[in-house]
Amino acid sequence: MKKAVWISFGLSLVLVNLVAWLVYQYSGFYIEMIFRIGLILGITTITSIFVGALVLVNKMDEERPLTRSAHDTTDSRHNSPAPETDQSGENQT
Repeated sequence: MKKAVWISFGLSLVLVNLVAWLVYQYSGFYIEMIFRIGLILGITTITSIFVGALVLVNKMDEERPLTRSAHDTTDSRHNSPAPETDQSGENQT
């Protein structure tokens, strides 16, 4: 995860400054450095959130099921027949 965040930081650093330079060359509009820094940090933060979510989803696929005893206790509830009820909704005994 650290490697992906560093890569995104480096790429955003280069690309944001390249785009700012191209904007200045073709339109004469100067993009302030504080705005560039905000863009770089925003892109890095969003990338770290998405990479973290991807890591969590991949870990979820590797999880093992519960132990056999816990699985048996939930199955016994579902395999027992439901009590019979009459039309009024009360149990027949």
